[in-house]
Amino acid sequence: MSAARAADLPIDIHIHTHLFENGTYTLQAKAKSGWLGDTIHAQTVFKIEHRDGLAAKVSSLLAEAGTPPVFAGDCDSSYYPYDETAATPWFDRPDADEHIAALLRSGEISGTEASALRQFVKDGFMILEGVIDDALVDAVNAEIEDAIERKYQNYEFGTSQRIEHLHLHYPNMRKLWLDRRHLRLADLVFNARARPCQTLTYVFGSQQDAHQDTVHLTPFPAGYMCGIWIALQDICANSGELVVYPGSHREPRIYLNGTGCNKVRSDWSEFGAKIVPKYQEMSARYTPFVYRPKKGTVLIWHENLLHAGSVRLDQSLPRRSVVIHAFADGAIGYYDSTGIAASAVPFTEIAAFAGN
Repeated sequence: MSAARAADLPIDIHIHTHLFENGTYTLQAKAKSGWLGDTIHAQTVFKIEHRDGLAAKVSSLLAEAGTPPVFAGDCDSSYYPYDETAATPWFDRPDADEHIAALLRSGEISGTEASALRQFVKDGFMILEGVIDDALVDAVNAEIEDAIERKYQNYEFGTSQRIEHLHLHYPNMRKLWLDRRHLRLADLVFNARARPCQTLTYVFGSQQDAHQDTVHLTPFPAGYMCGIWIALQDICANSGELVVYPGSHREPRIYLNGTGCNKVRSDWSEFGAKIVPKYQEMSARYTPFVYRPKKGTVLIWHENLLHAGSVRLDQSLPRRSVVIHAFADGAIGYYDSTGIAASAVPFTEIAAFAGN
């Protein structure tokens, strides 16, 4: 999906590029200004280069569902045929263990990777130690120190504030963002190339309530987004550790459509009143796992896994980590909570970084 904004008007125009053939297109839009009485024009040029695999499945599903090629306004789950099972990812299917066994027999994965994938299917997350080397982690931490000193995004040291998109400004963070050692694991989850879309850096614990990522980083088909949590230090007790809820990825996905909750513009109070209690009810059914990894350990979670940041019982203790969210190449990505279209690193950059 791509988006264009009509000039001088708060109108987002979204394009389902899956429904177009390969090529270069010019989209022209016009809107009547009620208070100016003028017709306002806008246009954008976009290029489509479809690949086989998931993109082809999505194209077929959208066409069969009568999804509009172009629409104005908010992105919303109502546009997509989530009930169709044709593109359900392998890890959400009953024969998931057979898929892993086949990869192992063919030599496509190691025994360690097979165990990690089995954990992902069963618990909704996988943990692999020692994935990222100390040298890269130390280089990233040095960049974080620079961002703190510069008060990047008005960061206040000692708070639970997150720092967004450091990969856009710091080379080692970008190197970590695109590192094949963790993205290979996401590729195996998606059975497609993983395309990162953001970095969220935490110096201290987030203290976030339990939530699913589904409504915030929303893929179609369901399942084709994951979170990648990388420890930038040895995580201590009482520091506001990450908490995950094993097995909670099998809970129903929550989208705003049908909940009576409006899209979030800037005030999250309605979301907090109508959606957060649903997560609280779900999380009460599971035994939380408090995560205290060593530096360089990678945890990858299922799009729908409930997770949270625990209370910072010792406010002096840092909990350095970076969270990378990634969509599968060929999937549609949007933010259901806000109605905004998602974007991800271009496939060409991923391929170039991987050396193929």
